Amino acid sequence: MAAQAQDLEGLLRTLAHTAKTNGAKVSVDEIVETFGPRSFGPLLLLCGLLGMTPVSAIPTAPTVLAAIVALIAGQMVFGRQSVWIPRFIGKLSVKAERLAKAVKMSRKLAHVVDRVVRPRLLSLTTPLADRLVAAACVLVALAVPPLELLPFAAFVPALAIFTFGVGLVARDGLVVLIALLLSAGALGLIGWQVLG
Repeated sequence: MAAQAQDLEGLLRTLAHTAKTNGAKVSVDEIVETFGPRSFGPLLLLCGLLGMTPVSAIPTAPTVLAAIVALIAGQMVFGRQSVWIPRFIGKLSVKAERLAKAVKMSRKLAHVVDRVVRPRLLSLTTPLADRLVAAACVLVALAVPPLELLPFAAFVPALAIFTFGVGLVARDGLVVLIALLLSAGALGLIGWQVLG
């Protein structure tokens, strides 16, 4: 059975509440708990979103986010029903103030996205399609570490992962297709860097 569609603004409100109520720092475990153990889509969306904000300017942050994406998406590929996070990743944290700022910066984008996306092309949002999307997310996440060496290049895979997350959350197959194109761009960028 396919997951129910959710709106991005609601997810951001939930995340803002977590940033406000969990002390000075918010851990990965607290974020997983906020969205629930079956929330693969929102977690992928959040990792992609954070990768497009100033949080990604912290050295190695894009690679850490990519590792979390690979872990979450890898579990989807193998059909796991709930998210499992290793203890050492679960304890990683970001300042609550920085997370709240990233959420605030993302609100206008969320409003626009929510007006555009809707459940459609549902054949691309079936459980099997979700596993293929997850496999694409793993590939894109693997492209991040070498791209981190190029200024702003890690933005492209972060955008692809964010778009996949939107497609999963909104159950929008058209967005999934757009994410596949962005993924091809991200993988082409890494190929260009390696071969060029």
